Amino acid sequence: MPLSARRRAQLAALVRERGYERREEPFVLRSGATSRDYVDVRRAVATGSALREVAEAIVEQAGSGWEVIGGPTMGADPLSHAVALLRDVAWFSVRKAPKGHGKGQWIEGHRLGPGDRVLAVEDTVSTGGSLLVAIDRIQETGAEVVAATTVVDRSPAVAERFAAAGIPWAPLLTWQDLGIEPLGG
Repeated sequence: MPLSARRRAQLAALVRERGYERREEPFVLRSGATSRDYVDVRRAVATGSALREVAEAIVEQAGSGWEVIGGPTMGADPLSHAVALLRDVAWFSVRKAPKGHGKGQWIEGHRLGPGDRVLAVEDTVSTGGSLLVAIDRIQETGAEVVAATTVVDRSPAVAERFAAAGIPWAPLLTWQDLGIEPLGG
């Protein structure tokens, strides 16, 4: 279910006020792209009330049909934990590399497997690449990714990539909501 215009405006104000910075000298993003606009959702949700507001929006946007939430570690972690508390669902984190000892796991938290219906989440996406890699790891467990979301989608190319992967994509905010330039594909 899409967010109301009011909720979207509140979230955009939160991100712009607490997690946005503009510089004359461009930032280099994880994707390798450069931008004068830096969006730090983890900083924006660094208080309980802000994290709750974003988690409630994720629950509203995602609707039903999933019972596990997670994504790439660090970006998805606070969001997954907060949503798990609100909805009483399971959470997990996907590592950037397998654990170097023990069982060498890629995924921590809930033990994913066949029958799990997953909402994949990330804080900010520039290309969607990190989230799509995490989704590959999720699917390797036999779990089904039924939808994916992010707090901020910075590029029109992201929706195209998720459509090509056959995964419903529903970001809470886009570059347009923040009034910043989109990143190239």
